[in-house]
This record gives sequence, structure tokens and C-alpha cells, in this order.
Amino acid sequence: MSKTIYFIPGTMCNQQLWLPVWQLLREQCNEDLQLIHLVIPNSGTMDEVVDALAHKIIEKNAILVGFSLGGYIASAIALKLAHKLQHLLIVSNCPKNLPEAEIKQRKRTVDWIKQRGYSGIPHKRIDDLLHPKIKQLSLPRYQHIKQTIVEMDQALGVNVLLHQISVSLLRPNLLSLLANLTLPITFLVGDEDNLVELVSFRKELAQVFKIEENVLIHEIANTGHMLPLESPQVLATKIIHILMS
Repeated sequence: MSKTIYFIPGTMCNQQLWLPVWQLLREQCNEDLQLIHLVIPNSGTMDEVVDALAHKIIEKNAILVGFSLGGYIASAIALKLAHKLQHLLIVSNCPKNLPEAEIKQRKRTVDWIKQRGYSGIPHKRIDDLLHPKIKQLSLPRYQHIKQTIVEMDQALGVNVLLHQISVSLLRPNLLSLLANLTLPITFLVGDEDNLVELVSFRKELAQVFKIEENVLIHEIANTGHMLPLESPQVLATKIIHILMS
């Protein structure tokens, strides 16, 4: 009997984001897996995006994986479909409002694009998304990840970027709602993720989740925000562990 895993990407990410993880899963897992990439709609409000993707989750007892913006969307879907899911795995995301610095950065990005157009993701932005020592850890790996990010950005284009920024800029905190679920939830966060404030995130989880065994948070070493590309083995191992639990 096959097992279905749904994957929702982040801002300006497509199926390429998951390919390293999928390859490892196929090599290391004996289960018959259905690995399904869900494309974030390029129009509509956040509620409409969530509803559209929720309708695509048809298999029961599935695992739902969401990265970054996709982690927030996956959390919102879980609030609707918890009865259908075996596990919610959120990568590089705290399903709440963005940090103030990131909101300002995104508003600057929108203003810049409207004034001057869009010529692709800036190299500095890519570096900000990755572990600060990734070049020293492995220059070839850094170059490959950087190229993947550039290719995904080019494939999706400016209109997708503007929609994803606008739809996700102001979003409610979902943690207290998630805490009401009996659904097991796991968070994976890089130790150098500039978009997730780990210390405050841990404190908030401890305050909100009364039944601690329902939620786990793992800090992943030598990893920035782009965890599926920077640490695909960690993500694959966690998924296999969930499959076997």
C-alpha cells in the first residue's frame, strides 16, 4: 500500500526545491511513496490559496510537508484537514506574522520592482537565505544551491513573486489554533535561519502547546533558511522516521 506525502514550497520555489530530498527518499525508504508537489496558486487571497490547495489533498493518513511560506500554508490547511493527516512537518517556518525586519525587506522589494522592474533574485538575498559559512563548508554545494535558487526564481517570474509577497505579508498567528489539534507536528529550523527567531519561537511553543508530545522542534546544524537544499538528508531522515512511526 502506497504512502502519500504532499509538499508545499516556499516563496519563488518550485519542484526543484524537493528533488534532493525525493532522491534520498527513493534510495533509502522501502515504502511505496507518492511524492506530490503542490503548486501555490498565483492569484487569490491567502484564504483562497489555502482552500485551493486543501482541495488537492485527497489521500487520507497523508504527511503534509511545507517549507517557509509553504509551511504557513500547510499549517492553515492542517486546521481544516487534521482528520486526514498523519503528520504535519513544517520546515523553516513559524506559522505566525513575519519578523518586522522581513516585512520591511519585502516592502522594499515591492517598491524596487515597481520603480525599476525585476532582473532576478539578488546575490546578496541568496546569501542571506543560506548559512553564513556555507562557502567555507563546501563551495561546490554553495554554487549548486545558488544555481537552483536562481533557476527557480527565473522559472516563476516577477508576477508570481509580487503575488506571493502581497498574499503573505500580513498573516495571523496560527500557533494557538494548531495547539488545539491532536495532530503530531514537527518543526525543522536551521541554526542560522534569518527568518525564524529560534529563541522566541521555542518560548512561544512552550507557552502555547500544553501537550508537549504533540509538537517537536529540531534545530538543524550548519543550515540557513533553505533547509531542503542545504540539509536534504536531515529532512529525508525525518520523513522516513515519521513514516515508520
